[in-house]
Amino acid sequence: MIDVGYVIVSSSARPEAFFERWTAHETHPEWASNVEWFHLDEPIAIGASGQVKSMTDEPRPVRITAYEEPYVYAQTTELDGAELTVHHEARPTADGSRVELRAFLEGPRAADLELEFRANVQRALESDIQALVELVEGRRPDLADDSAVTDGAHPEGIEG
Repeated sequence: MIDVGYVIVSSSARPEAFFERWTAHETHPEWASNVEWFHLDEPIAIGASGQVKSMTDEPRPVRITAYEEPYVYAQTTELDGAELTVHHEARPTADGSRVELRAFLEGPRAADLELEFRANVQRALESDIQALVELVEGRRPDLADDSAVTDGAHPEGIEG
């Protein structure tokens, strides 16, 4: 597994508000900067499959690879020789929630795609989390805040 993006922010919104957006695939273009559309062919559950269309590529097969209501959701997109997983997680805190987005590559060509994906995916995750917090909370988070992690690296104690 090769990490290509990681961002964490604090939000005053409940984790359920984020989970609702992640699982409402028709709304992904409202907050996911690179998604033109997202469609599942079956009810949402681990293993459910469909297609996702980015702004710059052809539609790609996608499947749900994590689904822990109301905190965790992940989707894995099939690429040429690798898979890109975007893991979304929101956990309750005393003041709302801690929201993190993480992206990683796996597969035979993951190392080949790492450099191509790293900068673009990190920028997309930062843009996505800002738009998502703004939608559910009504304010755009400051990624320069001390509690935000935006360097694409895991905070201590989290393994990739």
